[in-house]
Amino acid sequence: MRSVPALRFNRGAGGWCDGLSFTEYGTILYARTADSRRENFTLLHEYAHRLVMEDAEVLVWLADQDQRDKALERLCDEIAGMLLVPEHVVDRIVGHGPVTGQHLLDLSNQTSASQMACAVALARRLTCTGAIMLTDRSTNKVVYAALVDSPVVYPSRNQAIPTDHPLSRIAPRQQICRESFWSTPWGARHPYYLNATAREKRTYGVLAERDLWNCEALHLNTPGFGDDGRPCTTLTCPCGFDGSVTGWPCPQCSKPYCPRCNRCDCERREALEGRCTKCFLHLPRRSLVNGVCSDCR
Repeated sequence: MRSVPALRFNRGAGGWCDGLSFTEYGTILYARTADSRRENFTLLHEYAHRLVMEDAEVLVWLADQDQRDKALERLCDEIAGMLLVPEHVVDRIVGHGPVTGQHLLDLSNQTSASQMACAVALARRLTCTGAIMLTDRSTNKVVYAALVDSPVVYPSRNQAIPTDHPLSRIAPRQQICRESFWSTPWGARHPYYLNATAREKRTYGVLAERDLWNCEALHLNTPGFGDDGRPCTTLTCPCGFDGSVTGWPCPQCSKPYCPRCNRCDCERREALEGRCTKCFLHLPRRSLVNGVCSDCR
């Protein structure tokens, strides 16, 4: 292992690289972070790359993933989180759950792990699609987000918090639990429930597709059934549709098809991505120029 202060560049799977592993040479390079526990997470993340390359079953699993690079990075994050934050520590803090933004802060205060590692550890306890996230109050940007399942719209590192989002207005030591959303700079938007707390420097939040905390008395999107037995629910779609939907959901994502654009969450997610014509990686369309990603230009 070697510390390389100048190690700062964008990596292909998205995000900012603080470490780099050369598995064939058994070498890990990393950038030191003064007065921070982050480098521990970086080192174990890069070590996880080596473990993955030595596990045939994991390599076969990765080969079947649509977005292999992103799947690999998330897997290495999870391995690093498991090594840094033991399950019994999470049990003691979370109990029977559900996880909250305060749990993320408590886990950070009571362990030597970085806040990123704590977010990954808590993500294993989130019982629905969503994210455990950290945001910076001075820049109003996402510091890190540990995703659960495959959210259609999700926070990503260094993304600005939407201007009308509750996290942009939360005050230090305030706690919020309410119906909310997340949106992207290109206009995609998805409803979530939000549980968050804040300190002077950061906010600690949980986005969940289901109301795990019973923060809303009335849930207008709770499925019912039509006269013919088909599920009936309400849907807010990024295409602009907002209303009642009756029909069988997609068997893959279990979400209803929009009557206006005829898409489920799977198809909406695919529409936001494109494939680089040179390296053939699936990436957000906004990162492609004339069909080519930044790494291949």
